[in-house]
Amino acid sequence: MAGRKKQQPRTRIETASASGQGIAGALTHDDMVQSSVRIDPELRRRSELLWDDRTPSTRGPKAALTPDDVVQAAIDIADADGLAAVTMQAVSARIGFTTMAVYRYFPSKEALLDAIVDAGMGSPPQLREPRADWRTEVAQWAHAKREMLCARPWLAELPFVAAPHGPNWLSWLEAVIDPLTNTGLTAVELGQMLSVIDGYTRGASDTAISLARARARGMSEQTWAAAVGADLGRAIGDSRFPRFAALLTAPSDGQPRTMEESFDFGLQRVLDGIDSYVRASTARRSP
Repeated sequence: MAGRKKQQPRTRIETASASGQGIAGALTHDDMVQSSVRIDPELRRRSELLWDDRTPSTRGPKAALTPDDVVQAAIDIADADGLAAVTMQAVSARIGFTTMAVYRYFPSKEALLDAIVDAGMGSPPQLREPRADWRTEVAQWAHAKREMLCARPWLAELPFVAAPHGPNWLSWLEAVIDPLTNTGLTAVELGQMLSVIDGYTRGASDTAISLARARARGMSEQTWAAAVGADLGRAIGDSRFPRFAALLTAPSDGQPRTMEESFDFGLQRVLDGIDSYVRASTARRSP
């Protein structure tokens, strides 16, 4: 029909979503790349706000309010009272401007949250010369990211729903890919190892983040530990959790680990697995 707009072919993601099928099991890296060029207009705008240069212009009079002022005010609120306290009204009150002044830079609360997440993450530590081996540098990265997550526990409160990724978010990924490239793995393998390392770092930091969140609310470490211990102790004597109860009541080996030491123990086992894979992969490619 004349004048009818030609429809673009659907990606696998769009097809699965339209049919009500789950995509987690079928989604591939190639699907993600293909879909990245057909982003939702709202998400594209939110992404542009993250990547646009926010450096104030040197021409004309100095602006009374800048986007970075708004972001810093929102971060201060989140640091003090948690993510739920960050509203457009609260931010405007903190900086002494109208809510419309905040909306001038960030058209929605979601766009502002995008900005404070990226700013809150900061930049990863720079690799130092002389360079260490890949395993040492990856371990240093994991500990640095864990420290960052604990310093800003409200980052863990954010639901990951198609949130745009800013330059700081990507810089953390770049910082761990750099040493991994020295393993000789292919690009596809590097991407998979990245997921393993970042996934472990985030997941194994949950307890430390919970403690950091409690401290930010004014709770003592002893009170937090007592509350967590009481919940875990419910497994003892409950027939539904015999294995976990046995783990809780097992005698100590006399060498208790701190949370930091436990994190590193698990991290080293992850790196053992990657190292084993690297050796096997190298051997397969050798003539």
